[in-house]
Amino acid sequence: MDRLWILFVLIYSLMKGTRDGMKKAALKKSSSNEILFFYTLIGLILVLPFSKSAFTLAPIYIFYAFLKSAVVCTAWIFSFIALKKMSVSLYGIMDLSRMIFSTILGVFVLGESFTLPKAVGMLLVITGLLLVNLKKNTESKGMTLTVLAAALLCCFLNAVSGTMDKVLMGHMESSQLQFWFMFFMTAIYGVVLIIRKEKISLKSIKTNYWVPIMSLSLIVGDRLLFEANANPASQITLMTVIKQSSVIITVLTGWLVFKEKHIFYKLMCTAIILIGIFIAVFL
Repeated sequence: MDRLWILFVLIYSLMKGTRDGMKKAALKKSSSNEILFFYTLIGLILVLPFSKSAFTLAPIYIFYAFLKSAVVCTAWIFSFIALKKMSVSLYGIMDLSRMIFSTILGVFVLGESFTLPKAVGMLLVITGLLLVNLKKNTESKGMTLTVLAAALLCCFLNAVSGTMDKVLMGHMESSQLQFWFMFFMTAIYGVVLIIRKEKISLKSIKTNYWVPIMSLSLIVGDRLLFEANANPASQITLMTVIKQSSVIITVLTGWLVFKEKHIFYKLMCTAIILIGIFIAVFL
């Protein structure tokens, strides 16, 4: 049972890998703010039947859940900025840089050990990341410093969120965190729509079937991730390494769905990353 958290994180990672492609596909029919609002609203509706205990949570932890939601909302906004100009497969590999941020936070904030296998695994992941960025191709013509900064800020904020998950799950149930997380995110995106005075096209949202699929994937994946964080045996540094398995789904989506180029090269980079994951987790 102590190792069950590894399976939970693996399933979460594979589901997350599918969502990057879904986001890009959803953007063809709806604006990013529309998607984010309805994405989280549907998620909130899905968790309502399992959230009776959410209202018994101490106010201070509800506030912490709000902070986590604000961090993730900001990260998602940056992710949409990056996805508009960046190929899905390249974005998925760039997203691996969150491993560096999460490892630093895990070691210096949570006091987790940084062993030789973890160091070797991280080095291989960084190598794969650098190699894919050395490849110059037409997919990067829209790449600017702003797009690159958005992708990196998204990774950093997601790393902060992951660290908060580990801390918060020591004080609450997964259903409690998930309810308040979805509630505050829905509220934040709703406020963004009002401030920006953005018109909502219900017609396009109703036919944008990627939105409810993403919501279901988010709810199931996050519940598994929260349960993994609640396990005392789990470590942020190892969980972050395992999460990188999502890259294989992202790269394949870019190839099979979006017909992106240089997939063999990206798969070679991904193979280096997956070897790093194996070394860090099992050696």
